[in-house]
Amino acid sequence: MSPSRASRRYFDPRFEATIITVAPGEHEITAAKDEIVATVLGSCVSVCMRDPQLGIGGLNHFLLPRSNGNHDAGAGERYGDTAMEVLINDLLKRGAKRNHFEAKVFGGARVLSGATMLAIGDNNVAFVTEFLNREGIPVVSKDVGGNRSRRIHYQPSTGRAWVQHVQPTARDSDQEQEIAYLNRLKTQPVAGEVEIFS
Repeated sequence: MSPSRASRRYFDPRFEATIITVAPGEHEITAAKDEIVATVLGSCVSVCMRDPQLGIGGLNHFLLPRSNGNHDAGAGERYGDTAMEVLINDLLKRGAKRNHFEAKVFGGARVLSGATMLAIGDNNVAFVTEFLNREGIPVVSKDVGGNRSRRIHYQPSTGRAWVQHVQPTARDSDQEQEIAYLNRLKTQPVAGEVEIFS
């Protein structure tokens, strides 16, 4: 396990599980019964996908729907089209069966100001809805849209998901991180059931 991965794992007594945090443009897969993958979303979208028969699954976190032909090695999972393929392929490599897949979809809020920014969440939701429909992967639950950020916790072994809606503030750190991430993308070349908790 790399040091960066190790630094993103911690034990949470509320869940009695190890939490693995997923940053924008990344994904994580696990089959361990005592592991939960987690992320924080604004206009980004996460798809939680699993093979319920094997209890293996994962979560991705993408910022924009399509790469539009950008195939830089580092561009990867920040785009929905790539993030979805990587998640599916990694699940298949771990033994999951495509015809068993089920998905839960989260995010796509309107948390950023400006007409272009407002459309990002809507575009992400539209993209992933169309993608999953085209691939024949059923969406068993979703919590998308709105104007609040979300904290997502997903336990692939059981398929259980927890969503916490975060009250918007004038300048919350999640929104600032998302704006900074969007700005980096523009300027840097890149080498079942849902439980609401508070």
